[in-house]
Amino acid sequence: MRRPAEFKQVYAAGKRLGNEFFTVNAQANGLTGARLGMSIAARILRRAVDRNRLRRVIRESFRVHQVNLPPLDIVIGARAGVLSADNARLRAALEKLWQKLASTCATSSAS
Repeated sequence: MRRPAEFKQVYAAGKRLGNEFFTVNAQANGLTGARLGMSIAARILRRAVDRNRLRRVIRESFRVHQVNLPPLDIVIGARAGVLSADNARLRAALEKLWQKLASTCATSSAS
């Protein structure tokens, strides 16, 4: 996802989930697969190096789990807890989040 209108639509009408590191808004998109949008705030991660590292971890995890996700538009944001977490903890948290997303949104996207 790249257009601001797509992000606004997901924020307005999407389902919210989260954990200690991430917030997720998701909405059925009517397409054949899931799409990812990221909103990583500079006030949470001040350095661009840290924001880009987090984006790479999120993208990598999404690519691995994309086939298991229903057709959704997903906007993921970072919480302050990501500052102290290493990549392994972030990947584990993302994996749980993808599973939760697949189980809770599968029924709403099917209808």
